[in-house]
Amino acid sequence: MQALISFIIALLSGIGVGGGGLFALYLKLFSSYEQLTVQALNLIFFLFASGSALCIHLMKRKIYPIPVLVMSLCGVLGSLLGTSLAIAIRSPLLSKLFGILLILTALHSLFRRD
Repeated sequence: MQALISFIIALLSGIGVGGGGLFALYLKLFSSYEQLTVQALNLIFFLFASGSALCIHLMKRKIYPIPVLVMSLCGVLGSLLGTSLAIAIRSPLLSKLFGILLILTALHSLFRRD
């Protein structure tokens, strides 16, 4: 059952619904994992779910090396800093902060003007 739910969430992520947040929400509500573990699993899920999009962009030659390099370096630095900060924060507070982040990003998606 978990594999099916993960597949559906990956499918939603692939069409732009924001599956990463859905997966973290699913794990937090229906598992006994701590918040830090949920976030780590969510990151791994995102890496695999976005792999197909990367393949398509590579085939269409829509990957620009310099911005990808800059974003990758910033992502690695941000991950290291974020992990250190997440380890320092207690799990209940981290869960609340993550929930606030999900709500804010959902509101931003609802009310942005493209």
